[in-house]
Amino acid sequence: MSTRMTRFNEARALERVANAAHEVQAASVALQEHFSPDGDAQPPMLKLVRFEAAMLELKTARADFDALFTFGQLSPMPA
Repeated sequence: MSTRMTRFNEARALERVANAAHEVQAASVALQEHFSPDGDAQPPMLKLVRFEAAMLELKTARADFDALFTFGQLSPMPA
């Protein structure tokens, strides 16, 4: 693989991690709006699912980023 393609893949992987981290933060903020100080609030299921999906994407993106630097390979990005 050429140096140019390697750098492109590294940049793409890093961008994916950054976007996933941003989505985790946004989902977390959305969840926090539903919690009361006394701890009795129940957040909507959709917001919990959004947070879970964001966390899963971040985990996957970080694993792919690590694999790229460890093995020089990048798995296909999800559609």
